[in-house]
Amino acid sequence: YGVLYDGKGLIGKCVDAWNMLRDRGKPCWILTNGSSRTLDETVSMYRRLGLILEPNDIINSASLLKGYYAEQSLIGCRSAVLGTKSSGLYVEEAGGIIVNPLETDDYSVVVMANQTDYPLLETLEAVLSQVVTRVESGLPIHLVLTNPDLIYPHQTRRFGITAGSFALLLEAALDARLGSDAPKFEKLGKPFPRIFKEAIKKAGTKNILMIGDQLETDIRGAQNSGLDSVLVGTGMIRVDVWQPRATDPIPTFILPEWR
Repeated sequence: YGVLYDGKGLIGKCVDAWNMLRDRGKPCWILTNGSSRTLDETVSMYRRLGLILEPNDIINSASLLKGYYAEQSLIGCRSAVLGTKSSGLYVEEAGGIIVNPLETDDYSVVVMANQTDYPLLETLEAVLSQVVTRVESGLPIHLVLTNPDLIYPHQTRRFGITAGSFALLLEAALDARLGSDAPKFEKLGKPFPRIFKEAIKKAGTKNILMIGDQLETDIRGAQNSGLDSVLVGTGMIRVDVWQPRATDPIPTFILPEWR
């Protein structure tokens, strides 16, 4: 969203750039916090729109769940997934046992993957209550956020709120009740290190150029990982009027529009 796709369709001149780079032998990947579709579903979507991809061309944050579950010894743990059916498939592949938080409070992992396909407020309140209960009972609870994005552009001058914003809401509510005992979400996607380490591993080098439309996910994540970056003006940031604040990450290059 905002780089390759704008909610109405592919951004044609970005696709031209992608194809040109590939024709010149430059490896390219889509690095995404999107967690609502499987890799195969994402490939099918892009192919329908006219961009030819393979699953190996996509690095998404949900696919990092497999390594996280193994690292934290969570294989076999009952997991409440806030997201789509496909979001749940990533958890199942990681070794989690999917449960519905509206039907049971017997789970020790919460995966916040997406903001759709479930009753939002009702589910958030159920999860809030269960996390508080477990913490106050001295029981373990793991909170995992695969999509830290707060906002995304899905049409020209239209924006949506996504999973990262609801994770912040839950964290604030937990802090109000639990204070210093309140757990925080482990964040797998941009701008956090895991997804960039995966990209560096796949590329076999840190000589990578990260192209993104959001300062706080794409550009900050690249900067923190020692990678060059391009900020494009086709998504979140109006680069023609952007005045960097002292706290803003600074892209290596700025591209107001694809051409």
